[in-house]
Amino acid sequence: PRRLAVVIEDLAPARPLSERLMTGPSLSIARRDGQWTRAAEGFARGKGAGVEDLEIVEGPKGPQIAVRVRQGGEGVAELLAAGLDKLVMGLPFKKSMTWGTGTRWARPIRSVTAVYGGAVLPLRVGGLEATGAVSGHRRSPLPPAPMSGAAADYLAALEARWVLADRAARRARILDQLAAAAAAAGVCVAPDEALVDEVTDLVEWPVTVTGRFDAALLELPPRLLITAMKVHQRTFPTTEAGGALSSAVLIVANAPEGDASLIAAGNARVLAARFHDATFFYAEDRKLRLEQHGEGLATMRWVRGLGSMADKQARIAALARRLAGPLGADVEATARAGALCKADLLTEMVGEFPELQGHMGMLYARHQGEAEAAARAIEEHYLPRFAGDALPASPEGRALALADRLDTLTGCFGVGMKPKGSADPQGLRRAANGLVAILLDAGEHRSLSELFGAAIAGYGPGQLQRPAEELRGELVRFTLGRLRSTLREGGYATDVVDAVLAGTGRPGMAADDPLSIRERVQAITELSRQGDFAALMATFKRVLNITRDHGDEHFDTAALSGPAERALVDAVRALFDELAADRSDGRVDAGEVRAILAGMLKLKAPVDDFFDAVLVNHEDAGIRAARLGILTAIARLFLTIADFRKIATEL
Repeated sequence: PRRLAVVIEDLAPARPLSERLMTGPSLSIARRDGQWTRAAEGFARGKGAGVEDLEIVEGPKGPQIAVRVRQGGEGVAELLAAGLDKLVMGLPFKKSMTWGTGTRWARPIRSVTAVYGGAVLPLRVGGLEATGAVSGHRRSPLPPAPMSGAAADYLAALEARWVLADRAARRARILDQLAAAAAAAGVCVAPDEALVDEVTDLVEWPVTVTGRFDAALLELPPRLLITAMKVHQRTFPTTEAGGALSSAVLIVANAPEGDASLIAAGNARVLAARFHDATFFYAEDRKLRLEQHGEGLATMRWVRGLGSMADKQARIAALARRLAGPLGADVEATARAGALCKADLLTEMVGEFPELQGHMGMLYARHQGEAEAAARAIEEHYLPRFAGDALPASPEGRALALADRLDTLTGCFGVGMKPKGSADPQGLRRAANGLVAILLDAGEHRSLSELFGAAIAGYGPGQLQRPAEELRGELVRFTLGRLRSTLREGGYATDVVDAVLAGTGRPGMAADDPLSIRERVQAITELSRQGDFAALMATFKRVLNITRDHGDEHFDTAALSGPAERALVDAVRALFDELAADRSDGRVDAGEVRAILAGMLKLKAPVDDFFDAVLVNHEDAGIRAARLGILTAIARLFLTIADFRKIATEL
């Protein structure tokens, strides 16, 4: 962007004027022998006044001196003149540059316009004196326009001079022009939102023209062509009616009254040059097999102390082989993909177009006759690359993507390279987010502790600088933290998520299984919509609180002889017998989580009756132990699902 403008509406002409009476020392201290003392002079000076401004007022302990302090009243022009330079030049930027006599800012400042009430403000910014006019587009034939200070005048003056200053209006015009240009050329365009945003910030007066490159170049991989158009030229690819890539390209130029044919030809020429280079790289790369390209990985260091990219690729392949079976993937295809997954980093094409890593590996794998499952997995193991990106669609791709992220997280945490504050140079938060997203999307119940344990085992002795159990625990906590953020962003209540994360799990339902955690959050959220949820939570919390310090869940049924006690014993045994039923896969799925919650609902009435009928902390130790024991058994069942004490009564 070439301009930075600030418009303030309904601004008061001056700061409010206020007056306060400030009291000081007693009169006996402030004046002696008819003269003001040093104490009086110091008090007046501290308030920005003189002794002649002092007054005598009646205080709680007798006469004392005072002074009236007036604050505010400065006008807008005075305040801006005093502080605008410091404000503007103090704006922080990740990168700055120096020009002129040493002025440092994001870009050289060419002019400053500062107008208030129709008058130019007497100030300087970045060494430049403010003026009362704005210049338009560098190709505009109109002279600078004088400003009145009204925002509408500013926008209108610039628009007359080929500057569409309103970003939203500029973006909308670009979208309209792209649609019109595509229709005129008989092609289709699906504007990339990120590219539209980028182009919006690169032009002041958008003019969309249509260019074409040699249709013979369409024989190159479509994604390569699209990447070059978007990333390198910031132009918009188009497709034919049937969906095939077209040779027409839409260019958003910043050239009012420019020669459209010249602009189109220039962009097409630059694109063609890139495409011809790509044609050469593509042909050269395919002269070697991926294994041959990958030989160079041995000299490419991944992370200091963790070996080369070749070492990482080998670890990923071994770990992916272990993960493949449970994920329903072809074990050999997954292992083969793992052995080749980083090889394309050494190809000419990826060297020129880094955005194509993985994709070129897939194309080259297909070219050399690899199984389609292995070829697809090479590309998919990079997914998701960012929040909201596509996820691996094949089981082989999932296994390889999981292995890559598990290895990255384990290695970096193992040598102390973990995120600090907002700094995350290795993208570990993104890796953990991807790990969570893949597990949830795959619908697979997997313990994070088991997954990280397998990843830790892949490293050699001494490579990881942390004890294995300590490292595994930290990795699980970090990943569960990313899961917490994912669930909260998905609309689930924070206290419900935290309650489930604090649960202990049960056989077949690991406490660190992301899918199980989401299922429990969903089930409790559904339960919370029932009208008696608050009363149900009160019962659950009472059980959990009263058994907080009791660790024995065994109870002597002979000591529980009252009607309410016997009814609770029968209800607990019936529920436990139901939950102990054999499961074919040993896992607790979403339906069974709901069944456990439904069973817990059945306990509410007998638990309430129990509390009404008996004194839990009975003076007889045996009776007290039995009553606490049965409640502890119930509490531990509750805790396998969630720590309900963390859930607010009202949701």
